[in-house]
Amino acid sequence: MKRLFIFNLLLGQFFCSYAQTDSIIHQGNFKKGRIGMSSNAYKPDKWEKIYYDSSLKTAFPSDLVKHPDKYLNKLIHLIGIVDSVYIDSNENVIFRLENKYWDYTEDYSIQDEKMFVSEKGDGEFLVTLSNISPQQFADFKKFPAEKKLFLVYGNFIELTYNLPVLTARQIKYIDYELYTTKVFSHEIERDKNGDVVTDKKGKIKTTNLHFLKVANAGQNK
Repeated sequence: MKRLFIFNLLLGQFFCSYAQTDSIIHQGNFKKGRIGMSSNAYKPDKWEKIYYDSSLKTAFPSDLVKHPDKYLNKLIHLIGIVDSVYIDSNENVIFRLENKYWDYTEDYSIQDEKMFVSEKGDGEFLVTLSNISPQQFADFKKFPAEKKLFLVYGNFIELTYNLPVLTARQIKYIDYELYTTKVFSHEIERDKNGDVVTDKKGKIKTTNLHFLKVANAGQNK
């Protein structure tokens, strides 16, 4: 009943307004018509590049929980599958996501999926979004069932029930048909202190790589 009341209140306040969310949440796509097999480094969209280049990619949910003061207000980049969506008492939309690892490689072959995302991840995190319209909230409510994958760029603001909370700066969502967790499994390499290990170029090192199955057309069908 409380959530219904909050949603009705939101309807009343924003029914005639235009939200700014259109410039925050973007649908992600990949190149079409590729012939043959190829793997390419991930190329952010034009709007995304400044966030991709300036955000921290070595801070995962467990790192934010362990060192909240270290990462407070920092721009963090995380990837996750939408688990649930709700509105809080401050009329913010809250996305609860399950973090997943990705090697930032686009894979082109006979399959529709272009992101071979690891089945492994580092736990759950929350993303807040304000100033949304009722229609957008109605669309967002479908995201868990549609298994949307988010590439999140947001500022870490706090821990809520021991879950990291990011305020969204920009979000790119990927449809279920374009990613899969069924082909690869890998983890993030950490040193003896538990810190994420990177190479000389600053790219995160992965470990415990396993092939789960050969990629086929329609992995997620």
